[in-house]
Amino acid sequence: MIIYTRQSMDRTGEELGVTRQREDAEQLAKLRGWTAVRTLTDNDRSAAGRKPREGFEALLQALERGEAQAVIAWDWTRLERNRRDGLRLIETCQKHGVTLAFVRGADIDLSTPAGRLVADVLSGVARHEIDQKSDRQRRAMLQAAQDGRWVSGRKPFGYQPDGVTIVPEEADAVRWGFDSVLSGVPLAEIAREWNARGFSGQSREWKWGSVRHVLANPRYAGLRAHSGEIVGRAVWPAVVSEETWRAAQDIFEKRAAMTTPRGARRLLTAIGRCGGCDATVHAGGAFSTYPMYRCGGYTKSPGGKADPSVRHVHRKALPIEDFVSRVVIERLSQPDAAELLIDRKRPDTGALRAEAVALRERLENLAIDYADGTLTKSQMRTANERLTMKLNVIESQLADAGRVDVLGPLVKADDVAAVWETLGTARQRLVIDTLMIVRLDSPGRGVSVFRPETVRIEWK
Repeated sequence: MIIYTRQSMDRTGEELGVTRQREDAEQLAKLRGWTAVRTLTDNDRSAAGRKPREGFEALLQALERGEAQAVIAWDWTRLERNRRDGLRLIETCQKHGVTLAFVRGADIDLSTPAGRLVADVLSGVARHEIDQKSDRQRRAMLQAAQDGRWVSGRKPFGYQPDGVTIVPEEADAVRWGFDSVLSGVPLAEIAREWNARGFSGQSREWKWGSVRHVLANPRYAGLRAHSGEIVGRAVWPAVVSEETWRAAQDIFEKRAAMTTPRGARRLLTAIGRCGGCDATVHAGGAFSTYPMYRCGGYTKSPGGKADPSVRHVHRKALPIEDFVSRVVIERLSQPDAAELLIDRKRPDTGALRAEAVALRERLENLAIDYADGTLTKSQMRTANERLTMKLNVIESQLADAGRVDVLGPLVKADDVAAVWETLGTARQRLVIDTLMIVRLDSPGRGVSVFRPETVRIEWK
């Protein structure tokens, strides 16, 4: 005889549930005069899911080998709750003449038609209970989402295990992460910084994908999502504003923060333009000793020779980068540099947020009206499309309003040059791209002296 025990959830890991099942099964075996040859257990494992149950698989293998003619379990639901496992169990027991005995139930002899009928009925009842439980859980999750509550799950980065109380150090790291994304810093660099500061993620260390997963979560804007859709405000405090969060999502959608152009370790890669054909320039040459900028639109004639009508750029990078940096520092050191911070087109974010909440409520009411029969399917579709379009426009405006002012730290600095040197290449590139268009002209054959007039600056 084999004893089988299972418990779906064991939060403490103390195995108290399976221990109680084993004790009751041993008592039943003693009353029957049976001797247990093995006890197999699946603790903290559902019988309805797709994850394999090692104890259940070992049970079937033992029965196939003829190790026992009887199995004791607490009740049928401990053995199976999905059609696949139920069929395997019934066929194995029928093949080898195994009897199933239950602490809470009668014995089932699966070698007889009546026994198999009872097993089929109990299996169907078990699946029905699982379906009902799942339906109740889905409804409870939807209600919690509509109320803005957090139910359960892994501890969110930036919050305590209750999902509501903020952890100050982690929240500061999340804010820095959002600011970095909006400043053009690659996600991999954010991951390295979080790892260096000793923050632990869902896995052992942060990678760009796990950082993106965090920064894409609407919970940090104080929003509650359900099944991939934002359904309203959350009860927990936000870490960043909604406009900041939406601005980051806009960048993610355009993949601007997910990948960096090849060779973007140089200041003007994919930003500077060729003065001959207006294509973007890319880095070339030996990076450590002789870095170069080459035109990305360089073409050749069908005969394999360079087109003589276009003078594509191919120049040393360091003198150009030094010149552009000095121009940026000079511009941001001027008394009127503060004017660059003024955004006269900035929308009223408070009004936008309120309108977005109202539109989401109207969308929810549409679904209720359709379910009640107040709206036809055609009316529902038309109204839903119109409101969704308006909501998309507002969310786009919130994203634009949330972009951080990348010039602020430089304009407000007493020593612009010193601050410029502390910025990483990614942030320096964003400042340049914000202020100007840089066009690089060919200096001509045989010219080895840097000529500032061959670097044209067009202010935006």
